[in-house]
Amino acid sequence: MDWDRMRTEWREATPAATLLTVEDIRQRDAALWKTVRRRDTLESIAGVFVAIFFAVMAIGAVAKGAWVQAGFALLVAAWGAELPFRLRRNRRQALGPDHGLDLRAHLERRRDAALAQARLLERVWLWYLAPPAIGLAGLTLARDGATTAALVYIGVVLLMCVVLAWANRHAARTQFRAHADALRQQIAALDANDP
Repeated sequence: MDWDRMRTEWREATPAATLLTVEDIRQRDAALWKTVRRRDTLESIAGVFVAIFFAVMAIGAVAKGAWVQAGFALLVAAWGAELPFRLRRNRRQALGPDHGLDLRAHLERRRDAALAQARLLERVWLWYLAPPAIGLAGLTLARDGATTAALVYIGVVLLMCVVLAWANRHAARTQFRAHADALRQQIAALDANDP
């Protein structure tokens, strides 16, 4: 997107608007997506290590004839292997090329991308937390049985999942949905000043 052209369009389209400047929106948007890229990179690296670790664990379990342990280890390994691809696909869908778009269309696209990320974070329990939690719980029970230590470990894992789900829902609301609302207000201001 040509930010100089956007700045000019913004000034012409909203002479009486008392909203954020296009530069403020650009800075907020860039900071938000820089955070997403950094988060996705770290999560992808972690996913690769998880996939390798649990794949080796599954091979060891198969060698010992522990098929249930191998199955749960493979579940976690498959989740770790798929994670980088899922994150990349979601980011690319949200931030495809937008060259040549006018200001309003560009703002709509950025708003939709922020809402897509918010929905992704709000559903983190389904695609991010449930597969490894199920895999770790099953692996622990298959390996150790229903001992007190195993149940405490599973409880700690589930508690961590609850905390992570809450933190992601909070980030979805305070960062991505708030950004989408700011973009929505800018779009409404453009519509109100459009003859």
